[in-house]
Amino acid sequence: MKNEKEKYLPMFISGGLLLGVFLGITLSIIKDDFGLWLSVGVGFGMAAGSLSYVIYAAKK
Repeated sequence: MKNEKEKYLPMFISGGLLLGVFLGITLSIIKDDFGLWLSVGVGFGMAAGSLSYVIYAAKK
């Protein structure tokens, strides 16, 4: 059986990915370079989701 904290990891990564997609689309519209800023936004969102999970797991 999974650890109680481990079941939240996909939720944090998915939430960060969703925010990263919105951030990437917004930046790509502003900067007019869709491929670069979308990938930067997705990468940043996944990293932010993972880091927020680590902080969440450390506090519990």
